[in-house]
Amino acid sequence: MSKKEIAFHGLMAAVVLVTALLTRCRLHKDLEDMRWHLTIYGVTVRDTFGNPVQLASYTGQVMLIVNIASKCGLTTSQYSGLRKLLEKYEDRGLRILNFPCNQFGSQMPETDGQEILDHMRKEGANIGHLFAKIDVKGARAEPLYKLLTRQQHDIEWNFVKFLVDRKGNIHKRYGAELEPAALTDDIELLLGR
Repeated sequence: MSKKEIAFHGLMAAVVLVTALLTRCRLHKDLEDMRWHLTIYGVTVRDTFGNPVQLASYTGQVMLIVNIASKCGLTTSQYSGLRKLLEKYEDRGLRILNFPCNQFGSQMPETDGQEILDHMRKEGANIGHLFAKIDVKGARAEPLYKLLTRQQHDIEWNFVKFLVDRKGNIHKRYGAELEPAALTDDIELLLGR
């Protein structure tokens, strides 16, 4: 083989290698994007006692997912607002999923299980389903919150709310300071579908 032929074959091998690497990277990205386009029904979380709960059990319901805290300046008004939403819409299919989180100012010091339940009873916080304490941001964030924040803004504080439609699609994200009553129109819209 001549030097030209060797160079040509080397160049062709390099082109094939680069094409294969680019294709592999593109396929990896496409698979990753597909994974995040799934609804939240594919996620399993843990209740406050550590038992697995598949979010598929909420299929057909409108979900409001909230990261809660017991010692936050927003706690009293948020608990009250969430309770009122639940009282008003639970019979029509609203489910509120509460995830205690201690990431923001260590404002959820209670441990999972009975201690958190006692806190909720003491506060009269009948605000829906209670799950295990989790991280909602950073490297240790729960998969549910990675999914919720995949194409939304980061979680800035306690009581960030995500409204999920009856098909498991994220409808909208609401900031920590927004009172639950402000979600009424969006909840009505999703419940009416």
